[in-house]
Amino acid sequence: MSSDTGPAPHARSASPALTRAERQRARILDAAERCFIERGFHAASMAHIAATARMSPGLIYRYFSAKHEIVRAIIERHLETEGYAAMQSLNSREDFCARMLEAFEHWRRRDDPSMSAALILDLTAEAARDPQILDIVRGKDQIIGKELAVAIQRAARKEGARLSTEAAWGRAMMLQCLYEGLAFRVVRTPELSASALRPLLEKVIAALTT
Repeated sequence: MSSDTGPAPHARSASPALTRAERQRARILDAAERCFIERGFHAASMAHIAATARMSPGLIYRYFSAKHEIVRAIIERHLETEGYAAMQSLNSREDFCARMLEAFEHWRRRDDPSMSAALILDLTAEAARDPQILDIVRGKDQIIGKELAVAIQRAARKEGARLSTEAAWGRAMMLQCLYEGLAFRVVRTPELSASALRPLLEKVIAALTT
């Protein structure tokens, strides 16, 4: 007598195959980030990424047809795992200041491979040369800017102020400029400390949330 309990054979094999594909993609993206940080975006080839991931270049091309697709996937992964959650946690001036100083310290200490000031600067430079990378970076900026504007409005309400959408958007842009500027400072002024930045950063953030 036949039994229909449990999924069909093809359904049982689909889930492990998908999980393996996700693991392979993550392995490639991790290797790509390391290569971009160590070699620079332009110098890191698909062959370098393959060697770092310990897989054949042909296997990488099964998942990503070009380097800009890897960049897009890295940015999307950061947005999913860190970007949205970080924006949702910003509810006050203190939150903004703490988050920015935390990022500054990670950049300065270089203790988090997923946060690299050099990679930010290198991608910015590459965006000036490559229209595809520029589109990817712009798309990420627009998403972060929108979420950041909402967070600024939340922080302003906590201080008894109300900001229009237009005003919040402009201030979000200024905050993004400040955040990215800290990445430049880590490279150009390595002796700069978070303790020296804190009182100045608090004043700037206070001005942007009133």
